[in-house]
Amino acid sequence: MSNVIRFQFSRGSEVRFLSHLDLVRTMERAIRRAGLPMAYSEGFTPRPIMSYGYALPVGILSEAEYGDFTFAVDLDPEEFVRCYNQHLPKGLEVLWAERLPEKTPTLMGEINAASWRLFLPQTSGGPEQIKARWEWLQGVDSFVVKRDTKKGSREIDIRPFLFDVYEIAPSSTGTVFDCLCGLGNEANLRMEELGDLLGFDHLEATITRTGQFKKVGNHYFPPLGNRGCK
Repeated sequence: MSNVIRFQFSRGSEVRFLSHLDLVRTMERAIRRAGLPMAYSEGFTPRPIMSYGYALPVGILSEAEYGDFTFAVDLDPEEFVRCYNQHLPKGLEVLWAERLPEKTPTLMGEINAASWRLFLPQTSGGPEQIKARWEWLQGVDSFVVKRDTKKGSREIDIRPFLFDVYEIAPSSTGTVFDCLCGLGNEANLRMEELGDLLGFDHLEATITRTGQFKKVGNHYFPPLGNRGCK
């Protein structure tokens, strides 16, 4: 086993508007306050060796963010969770951790799918509208949109990036549903594009990332080895 601990953490409403860079700085400050024995990079300005999964868009909640921290000593994952949570600000909480075997792929090398839970207010339509739109999409071969990138605008077919929509239900003030989408460099579905596919304004929705997975065929494996598969 290595000295790398992989952990799952949540991001609540108190920190939903942190940028990814601000999140990294916050996590690093908490490590220093906790006095945990991080390993550091070599060079003129050593930095703690830590990495994260795909950045969460600003304003979105999460139950399933992931990080990899490399330590200078063999640290017990349960001790890491206990100590680190004492120094994280409100809105951030480590939920689970485990020590990684040697040569485990990076988070960005493993993750290619995510699950999301969306709450839509009544102004965005009811569950029947989402169900009807999803049924229509299942008979559609492609759904092309324009996507702005660093290399300019290009057309892209986003239909293959929406894997499933399920648990569509009314709530007292709107509609709640869950979905599985592509995540990463090859099949990433943006939240505004999910809104285009299902016919709602993503800016009106309360969105929570509920899981991140390695999709293999029709199976979804979380990046923590002993957490089972979806």
